[in-house]
Amino acid sequence: MPSLGSDLEMSLLIIYSPDANLIVSLLDLHPGTASGSEPVIEVLEAGTGHGSLTLHLAKAIHAANAEGQFSESDNGHPNHSTNGRHRAVIHTVEVSQKHSEHAMKIARTFRRGMYMRDLRFHVADVSDWVDRQMSTRGRDPFLTHAILDLPSSYTHLEKIAHALHVDGKLVLFNPSITQINKAIELAKSRRLPLQLERVVEVGPAMTGGRVWDVRFFKPRALTNLLNEKKSVARGRDDGQAASNGDGVDNNRFIHEGSANDNEGYELVCRPKAGNLVSGGGFIALWSKIRICKDGR
Repeated sequence: MPSLGSDLEMSLLIIYSPDANLIVSLLDLHPGTASGSEPVIEVLEAGTGHGSLTLHLAKAIHAANAEGQFSESDNGHPNHSTNGRHRAVIHTVEVSQKHSEHAMKIARTFRRGMYMRDLRFHVADVSDWVDRQMSTRGRDPFLTHAILDLPSSYTHLEKIAHALHVDGKLVLFNPSITQINKAIELAKSRRLPLQLERVVEVGPAMTGGRVWDVRFFKPRALTNLLNEKKSVARGRDDGQAASNGDGVDNNRFIHEGSANDNEGYELVCRPKAGNLVSGGGFIALWSKIRICKDGR
């Protein structure tokens, strides 16, 4: 019986098993046995490719659909609804029909197609697909989690963020840290309801990945200068707010600003362990947070 790794690791343009396992673990998928009282788990994978990550995701939710009767027409049909029988589904969206059909063929032949009932294959631009889904669902969020494995995944970030449930996870997988940086900067500039949890580098001989320190901060000198300006505006003595007595610890990075305080932030990006960078890819993990009406 072939394993997911041995059956799929035949192309350079795929997510290999160790990295796919890491992504699945970050999503913390454990749906359990089907239950009519629980909401349907809907996971979006944008960028089906060869279907490597697709099958790992299907394996993680398979237990939720283990009970009940399923017809052959259910398998992988892009327009089939859950109608009470499916408790979890992977929506895998690919812009290339050729790639989508190839991935569907692999899924149908792997272990006699046992995971097909868990999958829905779609050929579309992911932002367009999300728009159509939102319009048919009353503009309500419907995604439990989402994974973007696309060249310009940051361009879809806003649409995906609005389609995610609160506490849902969003994963970006990109070959370059600069692509991750663009997504982080966009999320901050547009004040998306996303909280960055971690950035992990994956690659050869990196079991479990290597954590990177990627965050916004204000340089200490700029922080002092801004505090001085605020002090003058409030009629305080010059330099009072720049001292340690203003409650600001100048020896620490400032991670977050208020809703109207985006001035002076810079993006730091470096390996936490101090090791050399050597190929591989990068995984960024966000959680959707609830935003209050005052923007906090």
